[in-house]
Amino acid sequence: MADAAPWAAEVDAVYAAFAERTRAPGVVAGVVKARGLVHLFAQGVADLERGTPVGADTAFRIASMTKNVTALTILMLRDEGRLSLEAPAADYVPELADLAPPTADSPKIRVRDLLSHTEGFVTDDPWADRAMRMTPDAFSAFLRAGHLYAQAPGVAFEYSNLGYGVLGRIITNLCGAAFQQVITERLLAPLGMDATVFDPDQVPDAVRARGYWRRDGAWGEEPPEPDGEIAAMGGLITTASDYARWVAFLLDAWPPRDDAQSGPVRRATRRELAQVHAMPGLRNRTVDGKTVAAASAYGYGLASLLDPELGRCLAHSGGLPGFGSNVFFAPDAGIGLFAFANLTYAGLELANVEAALCLQRHGLWRPRPLVVSPDLQAAAEVVARAFAAGRLDVAQSHFASNLLADLPLDARNRFLADLKSRLGDGRLDRIEARHALAGRLYFACERGEAACELALIPGADPKIQVLRFDPA
Repeated sequence: MADAAPWAAEVDAVYAAFAERTRAPGVVAGVVKARGLVHLFAQGVADLERGTPVGADTAFRIASMTKNVTALTILMLRDEGRLSLEAPAADYVPELADLAPPTADSPKIRVRDLLSHTEGFVTDDPWADRAMRMTPDAFSAFLRAGHLYAQAPGVAFEYSNLGYGVLGRIITNLCGAAFQQVITERLLAPLGMDATVFDPDQVPDAVRARGYWRRDGAWGEEPPEPDGEIAAMGGLITTASDYARWVAFLLDAWPPRDDAQSGPVRRATRRELAQVHAMPGLRNRTVDGKTVAAASAYGYGLASLLDPELGRCLAHSGGLPGFGSNVFFAPDAGIGLFAFANLTYAGLELANVEAALCLQRHGLWRPRPLVVSPDLQAAAEVVARAFAAGRLDVAQSHFASNLLADLPLDARNRFLADLKSRLGDGRLDRIEARHALAGRLYFACERGEAACELALIPGADPKIQVLRFDPA
């Protein structure tokens, strides 16, 4: 997809540099908004032997990026009343009923624990990456054999593919059909993701990206791991055209609004993927020699990040022998990125962060302004009249009971008089809402700008509980 926008060349340069640095045979990346794919980068080949170029319809395995698809299917079944997130997983997977707890005081594994990787299993990437082919009978026997715990449930976050394999079994047992069929029919097909499958044998050879490793300067092809019983943790194969539909579907869940619902899962449920349910940590990243730490915690199939430069972001990586992938998006800005490569464990998250910083420099990766509620607007106008008068007396009838008890009127008036003596008269210039009952007011003054933190109380008469002026 050609794009003449000035940011497009910069974004393309980021992914081209990644391809050169890693020598990945093929790299495909997309920029997505709620309306769909707005820019595509594609460089290299899907097949080293044939030289088939990659493109929007090249099918890559996206590995653990499958997890938020599995998680949303679980939440969809919850919405339908078919399961409870608080219920023991053994209620839906009988093979877990006799699982011996790691300690006498350990709770049973809940469905919620499996979604958030707090069930107490060990991180199992090397094993699970080559175990998707497990048959249903073999998986049942594996679970019945027990000895699954590394630690007690609910103590710590530890990433577990096995846990998502169990979620796949829950879907199968509840629906009476293989989780692959349920996910395809209930989620993927309604979104038009007809090229997205679990089974490599269903992908036409002409569009399949072959997976590669590189060691000691030599290339080798990774045979695709067959579809199997724990593929709910990482088995999806998709194209850029299809996956852009998925990212757009997630982005469309924000902001909360009154519009009619669309799609196979309601917006509030999609937003639930981002709610943090596991213990937080820090992720360091270095771009252009600058290292910053982002707060990170796991939700349901997505990591939630608070990045000091990019704001709130949601992300997940994927890695399998032969493939690497990452999705990285800003729900409050309504924009996202994804990238696929046919190179073993190709780490694409940093490339997506660099591309996001490019988009931010061009004003695209910024939170959309919130709508100012009528209550907040009315309170702001009261404060604006008080600012013009130079005294807060005129606003007293709009104050909550705490405001003057916290700081007397005389003290507040003196502070406002001092502020205006330095900045001069001013007018209300803009309101930046934090939500329906709080925000920040900005006053354009003769000698600068003043700001005011404003918060209202809940209830039928939302009076002002916080009123704090400062030079902006």
